[in-house]
Amino acid sequence: MWSEALPPGHVVGGRGALEAFGQRLPRAWRGQRGLVVADAAVAHRLGVVERPLAAAGAQVARLVLPGGEASKTWASIEAIVEAALAHGVRRHGFFVAVGGGALTDVAGFAAAVYLRGVSWAAVPTTLLGQVDAAIGGKTALDGPHGKNLVGAFHPPLLVLADPWWLDTLPAREWRSGAGEVAKAALLLGGEAWAALAALPAPPAGRAALEQLAGAAARHKVRVVAADPYERQPDGGRATLNLGHTLGHALEAAAGMGPLAHGEAVGIGLLAACFLSEAVLGLDPSVQAGVRALLQRWDMPTAVPALDARAVRGFLTKDKKTTAEGLRWVLLAAPGEPRMSVVPPALVDEALARALDPGVP
Repeated sequence: MWSEALPPGHVVGGRGALEAFGQRLPRAWRGQRGLVVADAAVAHRLGVVERPLAAAGAQVARLVLPGGEASKTWASIEAIVEAALAHGVRRHGFFVAVGGGALTDVAGFAAAVYLRGVSWAAVPTTLLGQVDAAIGGKTALDGPHGKNLVGAFHPPLLVLADPWWLDTLPAREWRSGAGEVAKAALLLGGEAWAALAALPAPPAGRAALEQLAGAAARHKVRVVAADPYERQPDGGRATLNLGHTLGHALEAAAGMGPLAHGEAVGIGLLAACFLSEAVLGLDPSVQAGVRALLQRWDMPTAVPALDARAVRGFLTKDKKTTAEGLRWVLLAAPGEPRMSVVPPALVDEALARALDPGVP
């Protein structure tokens, strides 16, 4: 088990992290009313979260929502707010989000706006949630104009990322998490990138995957701690968007759900590697290594069913767009991310590759 400080609280990860909930429980929550917002996929396992809260004298109600991107809507926010009001959650009360990345996003956003902000904890139950979505306090909803365009920075007091939850994940959730693990390995470089190249698909190599996932999570903690509100002009927290620029546009064009987040990020990583070769001289073996991983994990490397004009439309609404144009996260080498505005013709070529598996 490992623990990293990330103000205003801590991120605790690894085997046994759940057992630390009682000891790590914020003192201010003892005796308060709280709301557990849970993904339907893990509702039958909520006792491990609710029992320590009850032992601390907290009075907790439960709201179960469907998981996935379909839950990131204003209707979910309304349901959470209504449940909290009905239970009598006050300003000193709390929310606990138990579920995948999408559930964490929506519950965290509800915590940010309920009574102008209540504290919350994240208990991510998917690989994607544990290495990325639950860490750093970015909360958001999806909408017709794109992914995560409405949200708030509202960091949780506590994140408990325990691999115990991963034992029952379906294959596609493992694959979705693989996209974020690959992103982190590319940002870390060195041993992490070498470990990624040798990583087999689960259930083989589970121990190696958990070790790499822990490294990915700790990397995000360090980056967020140094740049919590993504304000460093030359990178900082923005580098964590590697693969997400095109990935988010692909997700949105697919209709938020048919293409899993990690699958979209995987394709986005291929595009980022291609652009990095053209702009920064990245070694082509890096893109080849990412492609080999995606194929080994049975993940898509292109999405030919999508309309190129729709994807371009969502790219123009990306949050990283500046007066100079859309800033992409690229790589000079694994472990060496750079922010760069890319010529439109190159973006068009990268998009063509992402939509046509036959383009070399």
